[in-house]
Amino acid sequence: MKLTGLIPPMVTPLDEKRRLDKNGTMNMVNHLLKGGVDGIFLLGTTGEGPHLSYAIREELVKTVCRLVKRRVPVLVGITETDMDDAVAFAAKCKSHGASAVVAAPPYYFKLTQAECVTWFTEMADRLPLPLVIYDMPAHTDTIIEPATIAKLAAHPNIIAMKDSSSIIALFNKFRIALEPFADKFSLFMGPDEAMGEAVLLGADGGVCTGANLWPAQFKAMYLAAKAGDVEKVRRLQRFTTMSSYLLYGLGQGQIGFLKGVKCALAEMGLIQNVLSAPFTPFAGREREHVKAALKKLRREGIML
Repeated sequence: MKLTGLIPPMVTPLDEKRRLDKNGTMNMVNHLLKGGVDGIFLLGTTGEGPHLSYAIREELVKTVCRLVKRRVPVLVGITETDMDDAVAFAAKCKSHGASAVVAAPPYYFKLTQAECVTWFTEMADRLPLPLVIYDMPAHTDTIIEPATIAKLAAHPNIIAMKDSSSIIALFNKFRIALEPFADKFSLFMGPDEAMGEAVLLGADGGVCTGANLWPAQFKAMYLAAKAGDVEKVRRLQRFTTMSSYLLYGLGQGQIGFLKGVKCALAEMGLIQNVLSAPFTPFAGREREHVKAALKKLRREGIML
């Protein structure tokens, strides 16, 4: 399976009691599919995976797979600090119809590069589904180096990498290191602000938070980049970067970006404005800022 295109890291819709919001989940799946996405990634950073109970995680996977009906691949985050837990959850994901799983290095203790190879090799050997490596040093404190991902790409059950390092120089090193595996291994860009540039340079697609809001615009940017239409990429990348600029910086802390996204999705009528514990959603002045940002972005979008 060679993954390509736009695969948004879907938010996890929650209700006022922090249970899975099935209506919001249906709205999000329909919104993303209508926008032309090439896959859906559940339980990543944007999906608040580590902060959700195992019961909610499994319910989300089951619900989304049922709604998607295999029209696009469903990828599921299984990042854990225990190998057995990760493999057991992957088996449940497969039973519900997931196509692949995604894992970052185990968090808390920083891994050496040799430990990364050992961890992911054992995981790939044991998993019932293909594995996508998730490079997310902001949350794991472990940076996966180009030589490391090249070793892992040789494994038949490791099929892709999402680069969320936010370092374009490192992305280009990944791209060169992975050239020998281009026929079976995919390289995805994570940060919204770099997706168009990355695909022009050779990335296989993007796994971008902002695609929750604007899937059609992100998909158009991907297609323009694949076609080498630099001017169209420039216009669309300006819009997607403006979206992150206006919405992601409104809140404090590492989850501030998600407060902006969930609040915007609530204003769009897609989900409820609820985050996992212990986080509180935007209200009052912050919510008014989100409304103003959406109004400005909608005007910008009309001109694309």
